[in-house]
Amino acid sequence: MSDGRQRSSGAPLRPRQRLTDTETERRMLDAALATLAEHGMSVGLDDVRLEDVIRAAGVSRTSAYRRWPTRDAFVQDLLVEVARRTTVLSVAAEAAADVDALADSLGDGPADAASAHDALVELLRLSFTVDLAAASRSAQFRTYLGLQATFVGLRSEELRTRIAQVLTESEDRVAARGSALVAAAADAFGLRPVPPLAGPAGFGVVSRALSATTTGFLVAALATPTLLTDTTVMAAHGSARLAEWSTPVFVLTGLVLSSVEPDPDAGPAPDLADRLRALVVAAAAS
Repeated sequence: MSDGRQRSSGAPLRPRQRLTDTETERRMLDAALATLAEHGMSVGLDDVRLEDVIRAAGVSRTSAYRRWPTRDAFVQDLLVEVARRTTVLSVAAEAAADVDALADSLGDGPADAASAHDALVELLRLSFTVDLAAASRSAQFRTYLGLQATFVGLRSEELRTRIAQVLTESEDRVAARGSALVAAAADAFGLRPVPPLAGPAGFGVVSRALSATTTGFLVAALATPTLLTDTTVMAAHGSARLAEWSTPVFVLTGLVLSSVEPDPDAGPAPDLADRLRALVVAAAAS
């Protein structure tokens, strides 16, 4: 008689590797997040079944229930993890070819004021068009909306505080990223914040306004998808360039343009074409 356990075929069973509590937690949260990424997030995470997550994670029921005695306990930690991992997509690469063509149209020499303005308007149009289209297709954005809706209805003040802290940290990072990109674009085009926004915090205000306005349009587009796709061909915002403009892109571009003015001590960068290409690289890396 063998001392080892055997399968019915006679082959010895391999002892199951015992996972640490940390590894169990990581596998469980990763498995649940993968399910949310595939199917989307319902308000309150009503579709998350602890037994399904245990099977998907490949952990023992004993270990899982030792870490989370109840489904509610698991959902609380999952909500915090969703908040921590939900980030804004970087879609700059999708606009790279169009921005590269725009840069080529400027040539190698310094751009005059009119050409620079037209280029800025077109840069904003391209960027916002790509951002809105990508976000509207993104499961990550739907997860973000589900998280926000769930957050509002949470009864636990402690949990609301935990999630609010994580969301605030995430939104601060997004605002800092957006502020840096707007500041870099303004510098390239010889612009500065209008007086009420002067100072280091000015571009941060613009970035947060853009984020909130973008979210509002995306939420509205859930019920009216044509809001993002219906366009009008026009020369907008003082540009001589005819282009297709949707309502959200027109509004977002106007928000940026109304927040800046020509800097009397500067002008469009002599290497404006190269600066435009660098902006795309910086946006993709941020």
